[in-house]
Amino acid sequence: MAVPPLLQYASYRSVKRLDEQGIVFGGTRFSQGPMMAIGDSPLVSILTIVLNAEDTLESTIKNVLSQSYSPIEHIVVDGGSRDRTLDIIKEYEDRIDCWISSTDINTSDAMNKAIALANGALIGMISAGDWYEKDAIAQVVEAHRRNPEAIVHGNCQYWSEDLKPRYIMTARDDTTKFLHINHLAAFTPKTVYQRVGIFDLNFGQANDYEWYLRNKLKGTKFHYLDQVITHMRLGGMSDHNWLLNYHEGTRARVLHGEKPLISYARLAVMVVKTLVRKGLEAFGLNRLVKIYQTKLAAVRKAPYL
Repeated sequence: MAVPPLLQYASYRSVKRLDEQGIVFGGTRFSQGPMMAIGDSPLVSILTIVLNAEDTLESTIKNVLSQSYSPIEHIVVDGGSRDRTLDIIKEYEDRIDCWISSTDINTSDAMNKAIALANGALIGMISAGDWYEKDAIAQVVEAHRRNPEAIVHGNCQYWSEDLKPRYIMTARDDTTKFLHINHLAAFTPKTVYQRVGIFDLNFGQANDYEWYLRNKLKGTKFHYLDQVITHMRLGGMSDHNWLLNYHEGTRARVLHGEKPLISYARLAVMVVKTLVRKGLEAFGLNRLVKIYQTKLAAVRKAPYL
């Protein structure tokens, strides 16, 4: 594995080191000091990894700001955008706790930077263009209070790129064979990152799957909320690079002890199923697809709300 120590990213917490590396940064942390817990309400860190998202980032920033829970620190890690993304970030600089802009090795590297910057006891991630239910973080914190050592996770409502509702993706944490955690609907105690490690730099697509599988095998507790936490647009990197995502997931299973023959047989089945689904959708046979997704799949997709 190529899991760097969290300490490797400590320089991103130092203004001096950021200046020395020529990294652009800003946010209220540098002008007003870091946010802290309020009484018995833990600080929650929301991390957004972004690159060239001028059309979608602002709506996500507004959604985080509109959450009913407090205190929340929003941390934005930009990968060196060349559009108006940085301009949008700077427009909200007085309401974003911390942002930096620098090139990344891959998404794992960007997420590791964000985790290192987080001061919260509980950490969630949200992508540009996606959004939380209004009371989602408040409900997650309540679950966290009852399960302080667990990764709290829930369901994800998927939308088409033109914002038509598609389906709700449920989750499974009861088995390694069918492990499925909706990454953008999951919140992790920072102590878990300190114990299990951060994201493996050898994974750029299925990095979240490898990380949750690692946690499952190391005995990390999970607590599932059977409700929509996050809304997510289809058409992202994982959708466009689904075959690479499948292949990396297979590598993760082999890395963590599954026999290669079994893993690659599973990969072949997954590829065939996906090609059949795409073919059915291309011919307008969406009803058959929905029957499979809601009745037969190992991880069910519920009808949209």
